Amino acid sequence: MRPMVQHHAGERNHASAPLVRDRGARRGGGASMGGKKAQALPLQSVADRALACLARGDAEQAESLLREHLRSYPADAQGWHAMACVARAGGNAAAAIALAGKAVELAAEPFFYITLGLALLEQGHVEPARAAVNVAVMSTPADPRAHDAMARVMEAAGRLPDAERALQKALSLRPLEQERHMALAAFLARCGRGTEAVAVSARALALEGEEVLAHNLHAMALERDGRMAQAEPHFAAVAHAMPDNPQALANHGAALFARHRYEEAEQVLQRAAALAPNVAETRTNLGLVHMAQGRLHMAVQELEAAYRLRTHDARLALNYGSVLRDLGRTQAAQDMFVHAMEQARSAGDRARAALDLGGLYLATGRFAQGWALWEARRDLLAPPTGAATLPEWDGKATDKTVLLYAEQGLGDTLQFLRYVEQAASRAWICLMLPQSMQRFAACLLPRWNGRVHLVSPAQVGEANARCSLLSLPHRLGVAAPFAWQPAPACFGRAGAVRERKGLHVGLCWSGNPAYQFDRRRSLDPSLLAQLAGVDGVCFQALQPHDGLASFPLPLAPLPEGDLLATAQLVAGLDVVVSVDTMIVHLAGLLGKPTLLLDRFGGDWRWAAGSVVVPDSPGQAATQGGAFARSLWYPSVRITRQPAFSEGVASWHQPLAVAAEWLEQMVQGGCPDQI
Repeated sequence: MRPMVQHHAGERNHASAPLVRDRGARRGGGASMGGKKAQALPLQSVADRALACLARGDAEQAESLLREHLRSYPADAQGWHAMACVARAGGNAAAAIALAGKAVELAAEPFFYITLGLALLEQGHVEPARAAVNVAVMSTPADPRAHDAMARVMEAAGRLPDAERALQKALSLRPLEQERHMALAAFLARCGRGTEAVAVSARALALEGEEVLAHNLHAMALERDGRMAQAEPHFAAVAHAMPDNPQALANHGAALFARHRYEEAEQVLQRAAALAPNVAETRTNLGLVHMAQGRLHMAVQELEAAYRLRTHDARLALNYGSVLRDLGRTQAAQDMFVHAMEQARSAGDRARAALDLGGLYLATGRFAQGWALWEARRDLLAPPTGAATLPEWDGKATDKTVLLYAEQGLGDTLQFLRYVEQAASRAWICLMLPQSMQRFAACLLPRWNGRVHLVSPAQVGEANARCSLLSLPHRLGVAAPFAWQPAPACFGRAGAVRERKGLHVGLCWSGNPAYQFDRRRSLDPSLLAQLAGVDGVCFQALQPHDGLASFPLPLAPLPEGDLLATAQLVAGLDVVVSVDTMIVHLAGLLGKPTLLLDRFGGDWRWAAGSVVVPDSPGQAATQGGAFARSLWYPSVRITRQPAFSEGVASWHQPLAVAAEWLEQMVQGGCPDQI
């Protein structure tokens, strides 16, 4: 789930900006647009006063001035043009066309044609708009505003190269004018050319001018390029300059969320919501901030409110469905995901909805449907560099070579390595994995009978087709979970860990802090004091940690090394206790007795569809009581938070169960129930 920004806070609305005589023409070498000076000066000053009122947002005063003026001077073309600008600013493009046409009849000033053309464009009359603006371009080729207007017309017509050339021409006429850089940057961002847009908006920011607008544009360009955290200082500058603008505040709150500064984000978003309570983006971002802090009951209120404001918006339905899923309201979440798929306006939104619905199906044991929906990832994630030109493998037997590649985190990759053996029975396999997994995977090659070899990104060209590891269940037609365990002997045993007596327990208490919603799956280390009272246990850290000296229990640090080094360390342990991280997959793959401390509403891999209760085979796992046993890793037992609750109290029961489990293990048992 991503925060949502509002793309108008602090931005100039170019579509309604009034056009007056180009007093800056002398700076850029533009031609004069003067009329008869002796007669036009007082009339021009009235039009200028009205347009100044309009620029301040006082359209009513501008219209009043012009109506009174035109009653006395009905032949004043400047006055009629100014009235056209007022009409455009008020959203009345039809009236603006008539008024600008009247101005053109009285005096064919080139910038009158610009206003006429833009009004025609707003009414959807693209070709008449092009003709009108072309008059201005031909009459005053040194006026950057004419080229800017032509760029808008060309963009509306779908002629993007022509639009870009027009913007570049406007920029070449006024290279030191901040607004010209901003117009080009905004266009590039709309075209999906994020990196170029950021570069141009950075140049705009370096120029003197209306700094707030430049900061906002640069922030928007960074956000569109997927660099929301980098956008935060610029959104902050806009919010500082516009402290009562709810859009500026909301955008800053979204950027603070991206930087994991949740408490600050909450304060800023609360201020934005107080100023404008019925803005879906603001309520969404506030809901996401609550989710990131583990406050699901507050999150569901905000995300539902956002959804009710725009029930046709697939993104809002997805966010609302996600918090419903985490709260255990499965059917309501499913309804939201289905609704999101129906309402999606883009391939990306449709794919996200399919993924969320697929994950819910996997969680509830509907694997064939879930794997099929998971294929929507292909609309969101590009294949590895060099593999994009390879055709997708359909899973059928072939004498050609197939590239299998890792797609997401190490835990996902470890889980889906089990399918390589079946893939290798149908094709020769090139396996491309992250560098940190290479030595680990090399230990597995013998079990694949020489039909699999590891490759680097530079060797992708050796393959004839490609397939993500995560697509293998669907392509191979293997729906249900199944256990797979490599021979532990190939990973050896780490002798150093045996220098200490007692039960050797690997411990992992937190996941990747870069994950926005990590707080719910990770433990505050201070809570591990509940395990300190178990006698006869030696704890080994299975994650890096700098503050071991202040840890609530004695803990051996994790040595440096790759995944193979960690696997060798785990192979030398007796048991593992971990939250939902890669470590659970690794320990389960090695057949190591493992207890997963799972959050309520956790990942689909540990949900009812993928577990059984050992003393009742085939019975779905409950949220509490007997240990659930993983179908993916038979050595993994799961203890869950029995219900959703906020804060540290939510972990007290799983940790109490873990302490009792360790006590039983010290005594030589391995109970499935306590």
